[in-house]
Amino acid sequence: MAGCAFTQGSDISNPLTRKASWFSYLNADDLRVACSAGDAEGRIRLVYNADYYKEVRSFEIQPQAGFDQFNMVTRVFGPAEVSQINVDVNAPLGAFGGDEATDRLDRESYVRLTDALQSDGFGYQERDGLRLHSGDYYWVAIGCSSKQITLAAWTSAKDNLNALRFPTVLANLSGIERALPQPPAADAPKLPDPFYSKNDRDADSRNFYRTVRGNTLR
Repeated sequence: MAGCAFTQGSDISNPLTRKASWFSYLNADDLRVACSAGDAEGRIRLVYNADYYKEVRSFEIQPQAGFDQFNMVTRVFGPAEVSQINVDVNAPLGAFGGDEATDRLDRESYVRLTDALQSDGFGYQERDGLRLHSGDYYWVAIGCSSKQITLAAWTSAKDNLNALRFPTVLANLSGIERALPQPPAADAPKLPDPFYSKNDRDADSRNFYRTVRGNTLR
């Protein structure tokens, strides 16, 4: 498993790297290690899965010295002939390219983002058992404060993603000009969780999922 772990030196824009470390990145394993060591105060990672084989975006917010300035790195991964790629459920690839933008945020912008996250339930959720399917639209937010990790998740299968405040704040702060993919309407039919056998997590599969367990994704 050590070879599949995402580290700060991993290049998440490289599809071959993501094949080996996507689940680790999504669960913010690297941020968790840094957080417990007291080296990640104020860091936030957000991932938007807009149907994995259509588009995925990640947002990394990193405080700078003094907590008056913050770097935000936005990455956009889009599809490229994914029908020809066999994706292992333990290490999804998905054939993404990866546009990237780095923006400098001031403290006011950072607070505006964290306030929006909290208003949407960050730090107050009870989502144990929630499944995040690759074919759904979902958000994952993971942050570090006082050596403690907070995880929040919202999915189109359960939530009205159009009612969330923080995606608009993110989009306005990011240097990526392309609009965020529109999630399904609130009244769109909700599909039941697909059935998975006990062997699916270890089998080759185009589709995959993560489950919220406490403040982790498994």
